[in-house]
Amino acid sequence: MAETFQEKRVKFQRQGKRRSFKEQLNRWSYSSLLVFSVMMAILLVMMMFFNREYHASLQNANVAAEFNNEFKNKLDLEMYYYVVGARDYQSLPQEDIVQASEIVARLQETTTDSTNQWRLQSMLNLLTRLDEVMIELSETSGYDERMISLENNIYIITDLIETYMNDYISDELQVLANIQKVIQQRTFWLVGLSILSYLLVMFALTRSTVRFTSRMVSPIKQLIHKTQQVGSGDFSSAPIETDNVEFNELDQGVDLMSQQLEQLLLDMTQEQALLRKTEFELLQAQINPHFLYNTLDSIIWLAESKQSELVVQMVSSLGEFFRTSLSNGKDIITLETEMKQVESYLEIQTIRYNDVLEYSIELDPALYPYQIPKLTLQPLVENALYHGIKLKRGKGHIRISGEVDEEEQIVIRVWDNGVGVSQSQLEDLARSVTSENGLNQLGLMNVHQRLRLYFGQGSGLSFRSVEGEWFEVQVRFPMISH
Repeated sequence: MAETFQEKRVKFQRQGKRRSFKEQLNRWSYSSLLVFSVMMAILLVMMMFFNREYHASLQNANVAAEFNNEFKNKLDLEMYYYVVGARDYQSLPQEDIVQASEIVARLQETTTDSTNQWRLQSMLNLLTRLDEVMIELSETSGYDERMISLENNIYIITDLIETYMNDYISDELQVLANIQKVIQQRTFWLVGLSILSYLLVMFALTRSTVRFTSRMVSPIKQLIHKTQQVGSGDFSSAPIETDNVEFNELDQGVDLMSQQLEQLLLDMTQEQALLRKTEFELLQAQINPHFLYNTLDSIIWLAESKQSELVVQMVSSLGEFFRTSLSNGKDIITLETEMKQVESYLEIQTIRYNDVLEYSIELDPALYPYQIPKLTLQPLVENALYHGIKLKRGKGHIRISGEVDEEEQIVIRVWDNGVGVSQSQLEDLARSVTSENGLNQLGLMNVHQRLRLYFGQGSGLSFRSVEGEWFEVQVRFPMISH
């Protein structure tokens, strides 16, 4: 290659730091959002200020209205009862004066209008004078003199206080109206500025996006051309021309991939030789030592029982089983040879489990010349016996059938009427069909992987089942003959 991956990385680092698309886009976005946020903050502070002023005026008007509804009538009535000497009114209602003074003083603290401040101060003075007049009235002895003082002093002062309070309420309502008008105006401006700011931000982002997108087109085209060259076997393509961080990193990744592909092609021959050796060892390991031990044990038992015909049949089947397993060191054999091994295996197991197992083979002999990896069907039959038939009560049946499907592929079915699997287990099998841990417990993983290895992605195992009734493995592979 013209440049190695490490040389390009050093060259890239010496050129200095470049901005990525993300950094540039973020800079525009943050600037626009900052302006928008500052404007919104100012308007919100103004709105909060006017809302607080509006709330204070509204509270003052409510307190004043409540005061005006109770103070005059209540105080006038209590003073009248005091003058006429009612039993429950033997003392002056000075507590009402104190409470009224406290209310007016609180209103002074939150009132901003100068005229209303003057009115409140006048009411405080009138309340002080009212207290003095009440004391003077209490010191007057004659009934008529007291009634005159009540009419000419007490009632007049409470009338003045009521008048001042009505004027105060009227002015506060006017202030509320003005504040409400200002709030409406500020709200209008807030909505307008929000829309304007949003449009400005969207315009800036759209403009930045369009500009950034145009800058992305050229390096993307270069990368497409470069990957096409790699796909055609040319691993010496030049670096792309771009000052963007992401595309430079992507280009370096493509270069690294090219190096790895080139090295992979060089290692392919050695790996193929190693693969054949590993496959042979794997196939040998597939012959279950327990099967051999149990078979020999059965032969001894049959010999001791003087069942010579079954001994001869079992020894003959065992010899055929191992002969087809070796198959002169070939990894790919004909379906006919594979079926001989399966039949040998089933004959042996039928003798051992004559009260549990029966089998049938419904395979078209026209399929026998086609090739299949050896030890493909025997593990499936073994799985059907040990994980299906033996786990149910009564006699079980294993059926092997097959045909050519619409896609011109051979489909072999190994069916048993054992215990089957649940729908969730069936879905787990389908999901984990290529996993190193998924099918190992059923002895199916190696079969599936070897089919994929020799025949590609369209080949392999699939499963169907009804829990408690039956289980079926489908073996799919292309029609390849000698």
